[in-house]
Formats: sequence, C-alpha cells, structure tokens
Amino acid sequence: MVHPELIAHWPLAKDADDALGHFHGKARGLSFGAGPGKKLGGAAAFNGRDSAIEVADAPALRLHNLDFTLAAWVRCTTPMRGLYGDLFSKFDADQRCGVNLWVAGSAPGYNGMSDARHVHFGIDDGYLGPWEDCGRPWPSNPLVPCLVSYQGQLYGGLSDADRPEDAGHVFRWAGGQKWVDCGRLGNDPTHLSAMSMLVHGGKLYAGTGIWDWGRATEAAKHDPPYALTRVFVYEGGTTWRDLGQVGRAARVLCMASFEGELYVGLDRGGGGGCFKLVGEKWVSCGGFDPSDNFECLMQFGGVLYGASHFAVYRYEGGTKWTCLGRKPHDISQIHSMTEFDGKLVIGTWPQGYVLRYAGGEQWEIMGRLGLPEGKGVELINEINALQIHNGKLYAGVLPKAQIHRYERDGLWTLLGSFASRADFDQAVLPTWGRVVSLTTHAGRLFAATGACQARAIDLDPERTMGRVLAAQAGQVVDHERDIGGAWTHIAAIRRGKRLALYVDGELSAESEAPAGQAFDLANVRPLLIGRGPQGSFDGSIADVRLYRGALGAAEIAGLQLSC
Repeated sequence: MVHPELIAHWPLAKDADDALGHFHGKARGLSFGAGPGKKLGGAAAFNGRDSAIEVADAPALRLHNLDFTLAAWVRCTTPMRGLYGDLFSKFDADQRCGVNLWVAGSAPGYNGMSDARHVHFGIDDGYLGPWEDCGRPWPSNPLVPCLVSYQGQLYGGLSDADRPEDAGHVFRWAGGQKWVDCGRLGNDPTHLSAMSMLVHGGKLYAGTGIWDWGRATEAAKHDPPYALTRVFVYEGGTTWRDLGQVGRAARVLCMASFEGELYVGLDRGGGGGCFKLVGEKWVSCGGFDPSDNFECLMQFGGVLYGASHFAVYRYEGGTKWTCLGRKPHDISQIHSMTEFDGKLVIGTWPQGYVLRYAGGEQWEIMGRLGLPEGKGVELINEINALQIHNGKLYAGVLPKAQIHRYERDGLWTLLGSFASRADFDQAVLPTWGRVVSLTTHAGRLFAATGACQARAIDLDPERTMGRVLAAQAGQVVDHERDIGGAWTHIAAIRRGKRLALYVDGELSAESEAPAGQAFDLANVRPLLIGRGPQGSFDGSIADVRLYRGALGAAEIAGLQLSC
C-alpha cells in the first residue's frame, strides 16, 4: 500500500503560498486574520463577492482517475449575508470535468437560500444519469411548490387537492416513491398551498397561500378578504406552530434569511411588500409598487435583493429599496433569482430569458429557454427555478416542464420535458406544465413538476404533474447538517469509485460511482481556493492540503486535531 503523498499545502496564515514551494497562489480580495488554533496561525478571509486564490494549472494538479484527499479548515460568516460559495474548484465547465467542494443551503423555488450550511463534494466527467421517479406526495396534488433539504431529509409542500382538508400539507420524502405526511399549515380550509418554505436559524418555516393566482385574486377582493397570509414553523411530527398573520395578502410568495432575520415577500392582493420577523411580530420593510407582487428574495454578497414582476431591487434598510432596472430586454415578469459565477442572475417571462446583472440598470442575456422562436410560437416561456449543482447551473422552464443546463451564453442543453398533457395548447393555459423547484439533496439534483395554475382539476391523466424526480450529475456526496459558524475541519476523499466526506474527523457520508463509470478528472483549468461556479466563499479558510492518495480515518482525525 502506497502512503498518500502531500502534493500541495496552503496554510493561508499570511499569504497564498504553497508551503512545499511548488504551487503558489495569486490572491485577490483577501484579508488575513485569526485561524482555528495556535499551531496553524492565521487564516484567509474571503468576502463572498470577489475574493479568490488562483493556482495555475500543472500536471501534478490534474487528478485524472487517481485517489486523492482534499482537507481544510473552514468557518462560514455568521449570520448569513449571501450565498456561502465554493471552498475549492478545479473544474472545466465546458467539459463538465473536475472537482467541486462547496457550501450551500437548500434554495426552494422563488425563495432565497436557506441559512443551513451544508457541505457538498462533487466530481464529474460529463456524466448525467437517468431521472428517477421519486413519486407524488399526494394523489390529487397538481404541483410541488418547494423542495427543501432540512436536517438530512427532503420536504415538499402541496399546492392543491380535491378536498380543502387535504391541501396545504407538507410531506417528507422517505425514499423510493414514498412520502410521509408532516401535517397541515393550520386549519383554515381557504389556505390551499404550502406556498413558500425555508430553513432559517435551525428551523423549517412555511408560508401559506393559494398558488392559483386567479383564486388568490378572488380571495383578496372578497369582502372581507379570506386566506390571509400566515407563516408557520415546524415542530416535528405533524405539528406546525402559527407565527401569525403577515400583512393582508393571500400568498407568502418567498422567504429569505438575511443577517439573522427571516424576511418574507407577499403578493399584490394585500398591497404586496416585504416583512421581517422581529421577536413575535412581523415588521414592514417596505416594498415596490403596491399593485405588484413581491415575487422573489435572494441574499448575495452582503446585500438582500428582491424582485417584483418586472423589476429588481436592492434593499437599503428600513423600508427603502433601490431599483436596478425595470423590464430589462422587454421582460414583464421575474420568477427566480440566484448567484452564478459571482453574479446575480434572474429568470424571466415571457421570452424565457435568463439575465445576468451587469451593474447600474444593465442586464445581459445568458440565454433564451423554452419554446423556440418562430412563426406561430407564442411568447409564453417562464424560468421558474435556477439551481447550481456540481458546478453547473440548471433552469426549470414553463410551459413544457423542461430542465435546461447552462453551457455558455446563448447555449443551454435541454435535458428533457418532465410533465405533459396530451392536449397541450399554447393558447390554453391549464395545459401548460412547470418545473417550479430544483434543489440538491442526497448527492442528486431533485426537480418538482406541476400544472401551470396548480389546480387539482388540471392534473394530467398520466399524473406527470405534482411529481418529484431526481438525477445524478457526476458523483456527489453531501453533509446535510448545518456546520454552523464555528471552525470546522472538512476532508473530501476519493478512493477508487467511492467518495467520502469527513466533518470534524467523523465520516459523514459516502457514495459509489454509477455502474460502469470511471471519472477522469484531468483538466487544464486553474485550481481555485475560495471561489468556484457558485461564487466567492463568504468566510475564512485555513490549512488547505491536497494529497495524492486517500487518507485513512486515523490520519484524518490527526489533521482535525492538529490545530
């Protein structure tokens, strides 16, 4: 047995140099401060916006199909002020080849990223496995509004059901095609949908609503209005504790965790607007045009962003929001937001543009997805979900319930259509389908399908809507428990066809490569520390070590104790 060989060691105590003298890094946007222990000294602090360490490619850094170990001490900025970002990346996005190690919370459709700091370790060599049918939470449910990973389990809500008492429930995936009922959001029969969900401060939150905007409008115009917006927190089993009414709208459209506080956005039925939970009270944070929805929330680079149907805004504190552009490229609705490669990205309607923020009020087109342009083709493309998984950006698209993968500006790969009605008609809205939520869980990319208006009467005979699917893109292993804001030791290991992830010296998770797959990870891209496809890491990193060969459990424990 050959003992693992240390290829490079970046202490990051005061600079980005390799202690072995071979692979010095070029640093930008860094500062140096206290490290995790007396022996290790300092650490590099990354700002979550533009910080990075870049190490030039070299043959010894091309990991091919070799065993290797990547180890580091990390500490995430607390409280959350943006996406946590990448710890390590040597990845060729064009070839989908290389290694990614990143920290992220689950990000359900329309919502910001959860503040639970999960660790994900992935490799790829251009592999995408078959899509597995993970079942439908409820027989008459037409759409799963949100998928969220919480304490190692996947949760999803209902949008509607044949009977009001069956609607408004949240379910937990139990493997295969089995789902377990985790209870209803209150007893009000007019609350039909678990509209929004998020993990914040170690707890799972859900907001009520009526996903079908037509019925939501009727609820708001009724005298007196009904189905008024409320937020609940999960207390286990089938119990949800009511945190009270928020504003006077009919739908809690989105949630975000920012600087330790929970924010929610409401629909226009009650004047829209944003609120945050302060103690036991919901406090207004202002909003945009009261006749428009507060559609999305996203935290990025120390700033909270929000979107109405047709504009993006930056939160300035109090009740002030600054507009970053209205109807860019003639779009009229915004339905999703994320960060990709260090830039704010939005998904829009009706052209199906994915747009990247370019400063001021300028937005760049990354692609047009959905139905192709042409004579007789209506402008009805809508980007409902954006998710980064193992180095690549994925989009869920209406009206054909498609999933697309970003390759470069203007080029997206269509991965398929995942829900359909035989009577599909561009002019008949109830025949349209969505992929409304994408998330990473248990090493795979999960997707939720649904009917456009999310009404039980719109279910297709084959029951392709209201279903959850999952596929393996490369090979990924996850630690889906919050590592918190303290110094944490992480070791990511490839041994043969197995990946393993150790957290604080303990084995957290393992995965086996798909049958017949041998991932060759060689690429000529630079090696990045604290930067990658998701963006710059928000926190501190110290004592980064790269070994040729797989360390054993005792050796990993020794590294964990070495500070």
